[in-house]
Amino acid sequence: MSKVVYLDQNHWITMAQARFAPEKIQKTEELEAAKVLWELAIAGQVRLPLSMAHLVETAHAGTKSSRRRLAQAMLDGYDGWHMLSPLVVRRYELVSAFRGTTLTAKDVFTTAANSPFFNYIPSIGRGPRSKNHLEDLSWRMAWADALLEEKLPDEELAATNAVIEQWATALSTLAQYLRDHPEDRDMRLVTAAHMLGDQRMDIAQALSLAGIEEKDVSAHLNAGTVVDFFTRLPFNGGVLEVTQARLRNASDKWVRNDLNDLFYLACAAGYADYVVAEKKTGTFLQHAAHTHAAPRALVHLNLRSLIRDLQTPQDVGPHQ
Repeated sequence: MSKVVYLDQNHWITMAQARFAPEKIQKTEELEAAKVLWELAIAGQVRLPLSMAHLVETAHAGTKSSRRRLAQAMLDGYDGWHMLSPLVVRRYELVSAFRGTTLTAKDVFTTAANSPFFNYIPSIGRGPRSKNHLEDLSWRMAWADALLEEKLPDEELAATNAVIEQWATALSTLAQYLRDHPEDRDMRLVTAAHMLGDQRMDIAQALSLAGIEEKDVSAHLNAGTVVDFFTRLPFNGGVLEVTQARLRNASDKWVRNDLNDLFYLACAAGYADYVVAEKKTGTFLQHAAHTHAAPRALVHLNLRSLIRDLQTPQDVGPHQ
């Protein structure tokens, strides 16, 4: 069975350079690792899914020529596989938790049309969708056009930026408050309470979809259970662990790029087999793997570490 490997954008850049400009990769081992990963992807031994984060970040990547090379490399390597929007995964993690079921990697990584977008509705619990080859072909062409375009539409960028700024501001405000009012706190409980407020609409919808009446909510989610509730969810649990770890450091400033890094990488870490992350968030996710109860991907910080792990799967120790 093919292994699902989610690459952060900076490692897709390395993959593109290995194909189109190998002289730009300074570390020989990293170049060789990228070549091996290309071979594995072409042979179908690994899947390299793309997400909405890749589309957004590619829209801002370098010069026109380098951007198109990056986009082409992604299209050559992804084979139609996408990761659902983390907002969709978050919502259906909650639904599954209240229903007593489990979201799986097969639900999160798919070739279904429109699957990277926040308004996509997965077919969880309804069995595999029927194949519509014309729809699939049209979707792949539309995705390729979007990835190769100069930039995203202004209205989409404006909406995305508004959400990012709101999220970063909320966490920055919380971090500032904790710094200005130091005391002995359970930081995991503080973070879980923040997540509870942040997801109140999704939680209400999930409870409704699960058929749980308002009077019965406290039996499922209360002050004594909220930390464990989020911790056992692969994506939400990863977000909780990374966020509480960062909030412990009063000097750690939250910026808008943190949203993509945290949400997409934590989502992938909850369901993929391997994640190759950017250094800061990846390091936090590696530490979170030692405390987070749900199964997690093996998180790497570079391609050479990933390839060593793929070639020696019995090695499940720390990944650097």
